[in-house]
Amino acid sequence: MKLALIHPQIIRGSGVENFLIEFAKRLATAGHDLTYITSLTTPEIGAALPGRWELLPRLRGSATTRMWHFNRLAPRAAMTAGVDLSIGFGRTCVQDIHRNGTGCHRLYGNLLPLWQRYSVKHLYELHLERRLYAGKGTPKFVSSSARVAAQLQGVYGTDGERFRMLSPPVETQLFKPAENRANTRELFCRKLQTDATKPVLMFVSLSHRRRGLEPLLEGMTQNDATLWIVGKSLSPVLRDRIKRLGIASRIRSVQVTSNLVELYQSADWFVHPTQYDAFSNTVLQSMACGLPGIVSVMDGAVDHVRNGENGLMLYHPQQPQELAARIQEALAFDGPAWQRLSEAARETVLAQTWERHMEEWTGVMEE
Repeated sequence: MKLALIHPQIIRGSGVENFLIEFAKRLATAGHDLTYITSLTTPEIGAALPGRWELLPRLRGSATTRMWHFNRLAPRAAMTAGVDLSIGFGRTCVQDIHRNGTGCHRLYGNLLPLWQRYSVKHLYELHLERRLYAGKGTPKFVSSSARVAAQLQGVYGTDGERFRMLSPPVETQLFKPAENRANTRELFCRKLQTDATKPVLMFVSLSHRRRGLEPLLEGMTQNDATLWIVGKSLSPVLRDRIKRLGIASRIRSVQVTSNLVELYQSADWFVHPTQYDAFSNTVLQSMACGLPGIVSVMDGAVDHVRNGENGLMLYHPQQPQELAARIQEALAFDGPAWQRLSEAARETVLAQTWERHMEEWTGVMEE
């Protein structure tokens, strides 16, 4: 099949872009003829992805101007490329299939500071999202979760028949439990100067405000666990807050360059009190490593969590008291009960392979 993959930039960066690159490699391996419609890539990616490149002009100026220009040119480029299907991954309004990797921007926007909510860029993104989901330019939508699909249908009145739910894949050969968890845990606790006799909670984030770090810090005052904060460095404001809360001795900031797999294998609970996420890959990655989680219902990945069986659900992630209560509930699980959750978490995601994901995509494309 001749396919056009559309995104303003095809580079290593966000989760959407990294997914697109791996997706393209697997489509090419399956024998599809690919055309990439973009305004920005790198020589390395250009050489790694088989197919034809249609590089559209990238305007100077604001991000809003570039969005407008790309949205105007990309559908025309797909038509002239003579493809059977076009698949969009960004804020384009006209393609045969659109894969949503960022959720509902209107709901996400409610979490932004007031000045950002009324910025030209944000308002234009809302305009494009409305055109995409309330218009007829895109027949089919692929969503990572039923929760996000329901949100978009509720906000824009989109026909539910236009949605297909395809859960993101996880590399279970890479993300897996440690062969000797006790040794791995001891090693990393020593490396991070953590008391190995206390429970270890793990929080992963590049956007601390949206991912709910502040209420989590409040909740940490009511337990005796250690918290590993993996990803974005802590700001002076957050460091000062941690000191004022009296929990500095139990907080460890870990750079994102650290070995994420071994951190998952060493922690006791994954804590994810996000205020909004379309689908966090970290949820499936941690589960694949046998790490049960306390997962916010505001993340589409919660579709895979069965409360009390393979993890715990967090219903009000913005409330420190509920966070504290859920953490205490998690820490009350004894060894055998925790092991059952760990094994169930791993078992839940074993089927979410790239091979299965590509088979599901084939079904969507053949429709």
